[in-house]
Amino acid sequence: MAAAPVSFVSPGGAPLCGILHAAGSEPSATAIVILSPGIKNRVAPHRLYVKMARRFESLGYDVLRFDPEGLGDSGGEIGFETAADLYGSIQRGRFAADTRAALDWMRAARGTQRFVLSGLCGGAITGLHAGQNDARVVGLLGLGIPVILDGTDVDKRRHLTDGQLAGLRKGYLKRVFRLESLIRLVTFRSDIRLIWKSLTQPLKASKRPEAPDAEQGSNVNPTFAPAYDRFLTGGRKLLLVFSESDRLYWEYKEKFEAHNRSLVDRHAAASRIHVTPDANHIFSFREWQEDMLHAAVSWLNENFPLN
Repeated sequence: MAAAPVSFVSPGGAPLCGILHAAGSEPSATAIVILSPGIKNRVAPHRLYVKMARRFESLGYDVLRFDPEGLGDSGGEIGFETAADLYGSIQRGRFAADTRAALDWMRAARGTQRFVLSGLCGGAITGLHAGQNDARVVGLLGLGIPVILDGTDVDKRRHLTDGQLAGLRKGYLKRVFRLESLIRLVTFRSDIRLIWKSLTQPLKASKRPEAPDAEQGSNVNPTFAPAYDRFLTGGRKLLLVFSESDRLYWEYKEKFEAHNRSLVDRHAAASRIHVTPDANHIFSFREWQEDMLHAAVSWLNENFPLN
């Protein structure tokens, strides 16, 4: 069946618009709902969501991708002046209610009873929030899930992970003798404090505390660990796909996993991580997309087979 435009209403009364990729005349045993990646619409960067939907539909899964309230073709207002503050609200679950409205519509329109939620970045954390207390949700395929909070009041330089600093240091050292780099440095167009922090990081690494420093504050999302626990305690399955070159991978490893080892170990049987080599945050190149899709399809076939 061809993809078709659909619409339904958000809990706030706004019209929400989406595209339904129906695999057949009858509903699939499990449907996949792909959620907005932050402030992008249902197409996603490099048409990633279109490619995901078509791949999953070809396997027999019904797929819905839609714009939440205030984004894309959907009605409503965002209400934030900065992207950083909007991201922060998404990381706290801003679009979870719209996601549940999408599941309600799929159940009414298609008779769907079970769902896997998916999405990149903001879509991944939205899926975690929306699915943690919804019995209809059986899994989450999260791409580059964030474990931190964004906002205009957050100084990102203060909260860089060791992995991020190591990557920055490597880049600076590779470019240190290039003329353009020296010009940027002497004309104060480079971030001197960030360069200094990355270069001195090896000297301080051994002195770093095992948990976030309370005096320095933390940009870790306090809702992430409880939502992660509730999601997996409910018997659901989780696949987290990270891009090797993405800062969010280092944040997950150093800011969540390292400080929640007993929680991660307790849910090890239901949770899986896949890292796409060399990839950036939005899986720009075809080989990165194919690696991610191969991992996703294998996980879907193992946990939610249609036959």
